[in-house]
Amino acid sequence: MERRQFLWILGGGVVAFEIGCHDTRRDPPGTPVDATGIADTTDEPPDAAADGCQQASVKMHDTYAQALYLDGSLGPLTGTIEVAYVLAGTTITLDFWHGHNGVLHRYTLQPSDFEALKRGERITLPTTVVDDHSHTLFIDPRDETYRVPGAPDVDVPVGPCM
Repeated sequence: MERRQFLWILGGGVVAFEIGCHDTRRDPPGTPVDATGIADTTDEPPDAAADGCQQASVKMHDTYAQALYLDGSLGPLTGTIEVAYVLAGTTITLDFWHGHNGVLHRYTLQPSDFEALKRGERITLPTTVVDDHSHTLFIDPRDETYRVPGAPDVDVPVGPCM
């Protein structure tokens, strides 16, 4: 057999082997495989627990919003900011403590407000206008004065996986 024929046969065998046999050990180390031993090549992110990801968190609890009178003094507590709202992180509108002629003042929390609360920042919000005026309130996630009695601490994820 000539050298050229030998190389042609050898090369063809290697190609046939590669086409017919998928070896998952050729995938990058740590590539997940399913029960058949075939590498999982989906674009879905791996489960955080499976890859050892540790996400930072802060402890939060349900907190009252505090109304302010027009002169800046403290008014009544006005609504509960639940940890579930912070975890959801979506825009929510809540009722203020009073209204006029059956129409309540309302206030809205945006995703950016929830991010600020996770950072432990006190946020100040306006209410809707009713009877030609509005009010101001604040939410302070660190001041225990505004903790809802009996509200448990809940771990709230913040930032990227570490």
